Amino acid sequence: MIIGVSQINTKAGDLASTADRMASISQVAAGRGVDLLVFPVAALTGPVVVDYSAQDAFLLNLVDVLSDLATRVSCDCLVPVVVPLSDVPVIEAVLLRDGVATPLRFGSWVKAGSPADQGPGSLPHGEFATLEAAGSRVGLAFSYEDMDDWCEDAKGIDVLCYLSSYGFAVDDPSSALGAALSEGRFIDDAAESGAWIVGVGSLGGYGTQVFCGSSFVLSPDGRLAGASPAFEEDLLVAEVGKDARLEEGFELTQEVFDERYHLWQSLVLGIRDYVHKLGREDVVLALDGSLSSMLLSVLATDALGPTHVHVLLCMEDDSPRLADVPRLSRALRVDVRIPWLSDPSGGLTLRDLASAHLRAIARESDAVVLSAADKTGLALEPDTWCPSCGSLAPLGDVWRIDVLDVARLRNTVSSVIPNLRLVPQDLPDVGLPSLEWYLEPSLERIDATLAAHVEGERTLAETVASVGDEELVGAVLSRMHRGEEQRVSRPPCLIMTTRTLSDARMPLGFAWHDTRLTSTVEESLASLEGVLRQAFGEQGGVTSSRSSAREGQDGRQESYEGAIREALELLQDLSMGSAPGRLGLFSEN
Repeated sequence: MIIGVSQINTKAGDLASTADRMASISQVAAGRGVDLLVFPVAALTGPVVVDYSAQDAFLLNLVDVLSDLATRVSCDCLVPVVVPLSDVPVIEAVLLRDGVATPLRFGSWVKAGSPADQGPGSLPHGEFATLEAAGSRVGLAFSYEDMDDWCEDAKGIDVLCYLSSYGFAVDDPSSALGAALSEGRFIDDAAESGAWIVGVGSLGGYGTQVFCGSSFVLSPDGRLAGASPAFEEDLLVAEVGKDARLEEGFELTQEVFDERYHLWQSLVLGIRDYVHKLGREDVVLALDGSLSSMLLSVLATDALGPTHVHVLLCMEDDSPRLADVPRLSRALRVDVRIPWLSDPSGGLTLRDLASAHLRAIARESDAVVLSAADKTGLALEPDTWCPSCGSLAPLGDVWRIDVLDVARLRNTVSSVIPNLRLVPQDLPDVGLPSLEWYLEPSLERIDATLAAHVEGERTLAETVASVGDEELVGAVLSRMHRGEEQRVSRPPCLIMTTRTLSDARMPLGFAWHDTRLTSTVEESLASLEGVLRQAFGEQGGVTSSRSSAREGQDGRQESYEGAIREALELLQDLSMGSAPGRLGLFSEN
């Protein structure tokens, strides 16, 4: 079977215009001998469902478009669509064949019942969507859970087609698909399922989600048989199925996954598509001397070009980057504005004036206002003076230490950000003055604390165990929880991790906060003491056990050795991090 994967970035517009493009691509694919052409999840409908009030009209329009498209495609096509079912967003796979549009998942749901209780995009347990194409059986998966189910019970499929519904997340290498095969899960999936793996990646920014493409084909033995580039449109064609074989020794070279590069390109793509799909061309942002504002001005220029970027210089007189910011704006050749310096009312701050000026520039240029707030700032400095009136915070899901890394990478391409180093103002104030002596290591520890709590979903005790600094963890998380109210009114951000600050939000006015710093460690130590007391008795000890062993009491020796092994396992748990709440009291050895 010859399979084709169309990696397209669809533009904003009606469904019919996207369907026209799909029909054209199918004609090209048919000319290359493709038996089944697969489109990505976000291609036709985007990755999210419409509002409830528009769902009926949307579904009627979607049915009409798919029915018409089925009569126009030049080969069999698989078109995923995201639709509401019982108020749950579900990915349906529609097969266009012989002029008929056939939904592949609803048939199995008739037997298994509604999928509403299975979670968004999930198949009912025990039910799989499949199709036959050119003599091969193709199974469909839409999530990691679906892939796990297929690997447990492949049911004789020849090809496992993974239609990814996940946007890129820097902490999930598998979300980068073919660009991170060595770090991701799919090589193991091929071995476990014994099937060809076809990874189908969406491309482009859709709202706040960004998809990087990187579609791929893996043979059952895990060799790379075909790959599409990241961040580019492509038509990938490969032979797969029961009769397909790779030549001995054949394997395409896998990409070396660079998190910083992928993050940079995802941010550029996300900004470009967010602005263009709103029907705009320009952006405006405040250059306030912060590291995040400097990187954002570069990213916006990379995405849209310098003639479409307007920057407002608004720095305090004591800013350590007072001379660097004008140099950056000149190097980028963007439109530079100077804020009003007088305050006729006598009560406005520089932040208030800058916010008003940004809105005025946005109206004048029909521009989207970008906020330079990063994830660290939103967590610990939600009410800083930096203007927060933006329509989008592109860096709002990027930790500040990663902002620094991306800026350094970008400077290797062209050194536009002058004197790229941390200054004291880059370090969030968490009430620990000693941190200012070691700016970069301190910022790494602060962001590691936040990442463990937010993305790792670790408790306070588990975060202490991970970071190893009880005072720092307590100060950072306490400061984060105090800023919950200010974060509510901040603009949306491009999603770059598996869990944003909004996902980790605590209810406003909630009285409870986690204060369990050491209790689980104490409980583990108590368990250790209990094991030893039970084995040796209240009066016994290791010395008596050894003397008994020398006297030939084999049964007791075996008991003692078992107790010691269990005790050592508990000690290992305390040191290795597999049990919650340890403080890292012991080394791995």
